[in-house]
Amino acid sequence: MEAPVSKEKQNPKILKSFLFWVLLLSVLLLLKSFILQIIGVLLLVAFVCLGFYFLWHLLFRVFALIIVVGSVICALGLLAYLFA
Repeated sequence: MEAPVSKEKQNPKILKSFLFWVLLLSVLLLLKSFILQIIGVLLLVAFVCLGFYFLWHLLFRVFALIIVVGSVICALGLLAYLFA
């Protein structure tokens, strides 16, 4: 025969279950925000690195163009000096 269960004994069990779910959801929320912050920082670093990569290529091309134009001007000046 079962003993009657009083409502006072069931309330702490429900309260413990509720606190467990609140604690679990708060830990999951903190973990989610931490992971999203890490992803955001990694994305920011990736875009900064990509920007510096393309900036380096742009500067390299500008310097190469300056060297080529300078060489052509120097060659034309040398030819003008020799044949003048």
